Amino acid sequence: MNKEVFFVKPDFSIFDVAKVFAKSDISGAPVVDKGRVVGVVSVSDLTKFMSIKLADAEAVMSNPSSLSILLLNFARFSKDSVGFKKEISRISKTKIKNIMSKSVVCIGPDANLFEAATIMDKNDVNRLPVVEKGKLVGVLSRADLLKALVE
Repeated sequence: MNKEVFFVKPDFSIFDVAKVFAKSDISGAPVVDKGRVVGVVSVSDLTKFMSIKLADAEAVMSNPSSLSILLLNFARFSKDSVGFKKEISRISKTKIKNIMSKSVVCIGPDANLFEAATIMDKNDVNRLPVVEKGKLVGVLSRADLLKALVE
């Protein structure tokens, strides 16, 4: 497990977390409040939230059915660029606590690799916060499992 754990707090904004994920090349982190794991957030959570909020803009840019529709939609977004900018600003203030996965699957520090792999597969998660006496002491990822197998 990784003992030097990057974690986020529930009141961090989604943009701040996205920047850290991108800069640090990590794909998820536990959400910790007052020393307790209260959730988990991943790149998938961020992108899912953004794709829902910006679905109209994404549809226009990624799949215009014709040049005419593309131009009409572009004109619509151009006229409402102030509204679009306000929506981006509003989204940027969204807190992690509003999009994190709240049902956290954790593991204890004494669990073996087989137990960890089974829990990850059963719950379809890519990382497990390692918790001892209610406190976060590490994170175990699928990549950590693979490293342990080949070392």
